[in-house]
Amino acid sequence: MGSRYISSGYQLDNATNRLLDVFPVHCHFRDGVIGQSQMHAHRGYEIYFCLEGHGKLLVGDHVYSLLPGALAIIKPHVFHRPSVIGTKPLHRVVLSLDEHYVQTSFDNSPGISTCLHTLLAEPQPYWRLATAKMDSIRDLLLRLTRELADQQDFYIAAMHHLLAELFVILAREQYCPPDTDTSENAAFHLAERILRYLTAHYAESIEVSCLHEQFNVSRSHLYDQFKQATGHSLNRFLTIYRINQAKRLLMDTPLSVTEIASAVGFGDLSHFFHTFKSETGLTPSVFRKQTGN
Repeated sequence: MGSRYISSGYQLDNATNRLLDVFPVHCHFRDGVIGQSQMHAHRGYEIYFCLEGHGKLLVGDHVYSLLPGALAIIKPHVFHRPSVIGTKPLHRVVLSLDEHYVQTSFDNSPGISTCLHTLLAEPQPYWRLATAKMDSIRDLLLRLTRELADQQDFYIAAMHHLLAELFVILAREQYCPPDTDTSENAAFHLAERILRYLTAHYAESIEVSCLHEQFNVSRSHLYDQFKQATGHSLNRFLTIYRINQAKRLLMDTPLSVTEIASAVGFGDLSHFFHTFKSETGLTPSVFRKQTGN
């Protein structure tokens, strides 16, 4: 899905997109305030590696702990949002990789290509690395950062070699399951459970005001925890998700606008038209024409 089709309800990370337009690989060590306070998306892959501190990383409909050694691969156009827990800054490495570069640059290296396929076959790759492995990856990424900054002779070859080494290390590691439901993580697991429900049942009629009964919590608690994790209210998230699904159907299928409205959970066609235009600035028919379907 092209980046221009991401719903206006989320932030489009144009800064990362511009960087990837200039060069396909960027690696940054960061210890300051997290710049993106809302769920956001960009074109390339992102490897998010936590060195120090405590936080949470929401990726799609999953929520993961950010603790020293936690590492996630965020795929292109997938909405995500890191957040800090407590007052200690989150020290992290953010490695941005152009999608085309990842998909084609290792075609002549069958072993590395297989590693990449292994890494990206998982819907949401996430690891909790032991200290020794964490130190190895940190040092590797530091070398990569220096190569990209200094640009000495053959730095592109060095960059390619370091990325291949990273992919091999990660491909050998076991993915971690989501955190167990402890009191510390319960709030984020509630949000994750709600996210999974909404993304599985968005095509149905959902009474948001009654969801608290299904999850056996108070209405205010459910609303507060979901907003804390995602940055959006339940109604707002559901609207954005439905409109994004409608965009995909308009671009990729010959279904009529009426059929699409029903398929994404809008029982009333006029409400679908009004909401779609409010979100995109276009009617569904004009959107379809402009995207070439």
